[in-house]
Amino acid sequence: MEKTVFRKIISLFWEPSATFKSLKIKVAWSDLVIPMLIVVITTIIASSYIAPIAVRDYKVRIENNDRLTDAQKEAALARIEKQQNSPLRYVTSVIALGIKWLVVAGAILFIVNFILGGELNYFTMLGITAYISLIDAVNLAVKTPLIISQQTSKIYSSPALFMDESNSFIYHFLSNIDIFALWKIVLFGIAIGVFLNKKSTKPILAIIIVWLIYVTASALLAGMFNA
Repeated sequence: MEKTVFRKIISLFWEPSATFKSLKIKVAWSDLVIPMLIVVITTIIASSYIAPIAVRDYKVRIENNDRLTDAQKEAALARIEKQQNSPLRYVTSVIALGIKWLVVAGAILFIVNFILGGELNYFTMLGITAYISLIDAVNLAVKTPLIISQQTSKIYSSPALFMDESNSFIYHFLSNIDIFALWKIVLFGIAIGVFLNKKSTKPILAIIIVWLIYVTASALLAGMFNA
């Protein structure tokens, strides 16, 4: 049975398979626009509170960086100040979110069609991605009050919470093993299982393998560029 967009949003958190069964019947433009609009609005509101704290933390890291000269530090701090006061940062955030959704949808579509033997189209995968992106809004809703109350951007929902910040591979790797990312992987697995009429175990395993490859590469690059 096809549900309204708002019923699909609600059931995503209580009975996700019902949301994806409805999307299997039909994916409309409203299935893309409304969930993504919720995430965009949440991101803009949260950023207005998080950005000043994150910028302050970043300034401290620059000032304490012994590898930079005084001139380099001044240039970096001036650039941060300019970006912080520019309204374009909100536009940049929205564009970055859009690109992220497009890339994630493409990556999951590759897994579905070329690894799992499915035949989904890109528009359908964008619809699935739009609803699952609502987890990002939940992530912000949980972390923003903690960031404000503790006055630090270093709020983690990963094993990095129990480590001191460092430039090691293990720190960057574990910081990406985020509970909200795992939640999204499970939802993608459930969605794929619904669309392919299969158990969600195999899709979840396939996504986790690809995701771990990405996390490993990301951690290696982070260590190289921040060395």
